[in-house]
Amino acid sequence: MPTQGRYVYGIVRTTEDRDYGCIGLEHEGGPGRVFTVQVRACAAVVSEYAARGRVLPLRKNLDPHYRVIREVMKQTTIIPMTFGHIAKNEDEVVRLLRRNRDEIRLELDRLDGKVEMSLKVNWDVDNIFEYFVASDEDLAAWRDQIFGRSHAPSQADKIELGRRFEELLKREREKQTDLVVEAFRPCCSEFTVNPLKSEKSVMDLAFLVDRERTGDFEERVNQVAGTFPAQYLFDYGGPWAPFNFAELDLQTAAG
Repeated sequence: MPTQGRYVYGIVRTTEDRDYGCIGLEHEGGPGRVFTVQVRACAAVVSEYAARGRVLPLRKNLDPHYRVIREVMKQTTIIPMTFGHIAKNEDEVVRLLRRNRDEIRLELDRLDGKVEMSLKVNWDVDNIFEYFVASDEDLAAWRDQIFGRSHAPSQADKIELGRRFEELLKREREKQTDLVVEAFRPCCSEFTVNPLKSEKSVMDLAFLVDRERTGDFEERVNQVAGTFPAQYLFDYGGPWAPFNFAELDLQTAAG
């Protein structure tokens, strides 16, 4: 018979036991009941889970993981755990909370009353290379020089053109990111710059914002977007749990 483990979704500050209903990862044929395991003023949000090794990052597991975190954050601040954290049993959860009590308290103090807001900016153009050629005289001149010859450009010329384009792309991203970050400093306590996933991406930012100031953040997005050319597409999201700002790693701390 498999060990009756506990799947851990996150850590909250509470002095009362809480039951969030059957919204967790599948357990015994249905959604697991989500509840808290408390040690003094903090608690782990968990559900029963048959421990059979690593939890696969399948949609049937990912959806309830993030659903639980969203539901909990509607009521209180939660330090979200990374996907797939399983404790062998409830006693292990208690030991984990006790062992990391001071670190958990400090992290809850830092994140208390705050949510994460995201902001992604992309170039809304058909061809990003042609967009930069049209806006940068040096790049256009180099392109015309190597393609205006009677013979086809060499591989070295193509590589050099690509290098110049990438450098221009990098400088423009850094310049615009600095401008946007500076504009949002008054309405956030922390920010982080995430890696970009496509060539047309200008920036991918996450901001730690007071829950009561999400309206100010949204208004600031509209104000800042209005100062940029039409080719810059602004897209924001949230509020979410502070995934990009949670620095507590209980798995490492537990050894």
